[in-house]
Amino acid sequence: MFKRKKIGEMLIEAGHIGEKELNIGLAEQKKRGKRIGQVLIELGYLSEDKLLPILGKQLKVPFVDLSKVEVKPEVLKMVPEKIARKHLLIPISFDGKSLMIGMADPLDVFIIDEIQFQNNCEVVRAICSENQINDNLDKLYVAGAMADALATMGDGQASAGELDALKKASDDTPIIKLCNLILTQAVQKGASDIHIEPDEGELRVRLRIDGSLMVSMTLQPEAQASLVSRLKILSSMDISERRIPQDGRIQMTIMDKPIDFRVNTIPVAYGEKVCLRILDKSNVQVNLEQMGFTPYNFGLVQKAIAAPNGMVLVTGPTGSGKTTTLYACLNAIKGVDMNICTVENPVEYKLKLINQVQVRPEIDLDFSKVLRAFLRQDPDVIMLGEIRDEETATIAVEAALTGHLVFATLHTNDAPSTASRLIDMGVEPFLVSAALLCIVSQRLARRVCKFCKDVDGNITPEVLQTLGLPPEAINGTYYRGKGCEKCATTGYKGRVGVHEVMYTNESIRRLIIQKAPGDDLMKVAIQSGMKTLKDDIILKFTQGLTTPDEVFALCRAD
Repeated sequence: MFKRKKIGEMLIEAGHIGEKELNIGLAEQKKRGKRIGQVLIELGYLSEDKLLPILGKQLKVPFVDLSKVEVKPEVLKMVPEKIARKHLLIPISFDGKSLMIGMADPLDVFIIDEIQFQNNCEVVRAICSENQINDNLDKLYVAGAMADALATMGDGQASAGELDALKKASDDTPIIKLCNLILTQAVQKGASDIHIEPDEGELRVRLRIDGSLMVSMTLQPEAQASLVSRLKILSSMDISERRIPQDGRIQMTIMDKPIDFRVNTIPVAYGEKVCLRILDKSNVQVNLEQMGFTPYNFGLVQKAIAAPNGMVLVTGPTGSGKTTTLYACLNAIKGVDMNICTVENPVEYKLKLINQVQVRPEIDLDFSKVLRAFLRQDPDVIMLGEIRDEETATIAVEAALTGHLVFATLHTNDAPSTASRLIDMGVEPFLVSAALLCIVSQRLARRVCKFCKDVDGNITPEVLQTLGLPPEAINGTYYRGKGCEKCATTGYKGRVGVHEVMYTNESIRRLIIQKAPGDDLMKVAIQSGMKTLKDDIILKFTQGLTTPDEVFALCRAD
């Protein structure tokens, strides 16, 4: 009986990996429970474009690079979109007798029988990249949905007297399909925001992935009215109002995950722009160990959150992960023996054993009012989404001094200047000095893609000198992503936290009372052992987690 050759053996024969890499991969496979090829890719020993041809050879099916294939509309219609997405496959070509199907898993033979029966033809299997299949499904089926939508919508423009017709158009299946595809694609790609932007002659959809915006698709401008109306209906907005900004929220299940979209519309020159913030409840990291702290900084944060009272502040610009870090801190200390209360705008993720309140300005329920109410709720721990004004800052500091552990966020550039910011807001220096336990200043740097990670041969002594590293650092090994399908050819996938942690000691407290400038506080904090944001990101560069480009970007921003 014919015995199929093992994939690891074939990869070694092809020269893609060595015995050492295979043995490490096999050991990891037992822990992760995944296929050996996927494990080797995750370990950085192998790339998908090298694995798939070998896998195809093992399974005796051809490998097809979808980037070099043009799928005709009539071929696409031979397989329903629902089946294609469910089984991760795509029709490639039809010669009148045989239909070639590209599959992520060519061993899924049951669906082959079904496609053969539906089309009354032979089906030939091919192996394709899962990412290429997803990208082509989005691109091709979106194009089909757009063609259908534009055929049913006419010019897509509506006056105030045509709202019923506009609502009907937004309820039509093609527009529903287009809207769902935009939202689903964004979630699949790990985007944090979706921007739908009308411009001259086009409607542009951009996604923010790992902090950077990139164009996802470009649509015809006629689609704007119905697409925006569909999003307004989903988020309970007034579709007749286009002159002023509106806010809303959409709750959906995508890829079996509960997803919240915070939606905002604003009138611009060519219509209405829509921005959707994506809150993936299943993807939020609330484990303090996963926040990217160095062992030294992690120890300081653990010491601070274990204190019975005082104030812990997390600072940084919008989108730097402040709230996520606070959630991780709360998650580390929560329990049935603690009363933890939070006030947020909005409540982004709901956490068990924590009482979360959302501010509602329309009924005059602001941060300070909720905070005062909390103090009558016998709290052990209080979290403030943001300190914005003198009243909130004063109440928070007083709470920290009267037996409560208080967590909050603030917008400052570094940890030492945070104390000065509270004083500038009107809080007495001696109160700030007594209340502050620890200040964490945070940024996010793009992480080198683990799927296409490769040794960076462009690191020169001049680059290392600019980073402040010694000459002998040239002997180190540094990495950069080559660019692959997993990272949309950017070389980056995911982000890593960069931190500056200032734990207050007597020297720092004295300077705060004296209203010392931030530069003086910075000097003393560094003398006390604090590592600056620049120190931390350079360390992460030397560990192979990020690149000099990200180091320079962070240093320029600060």
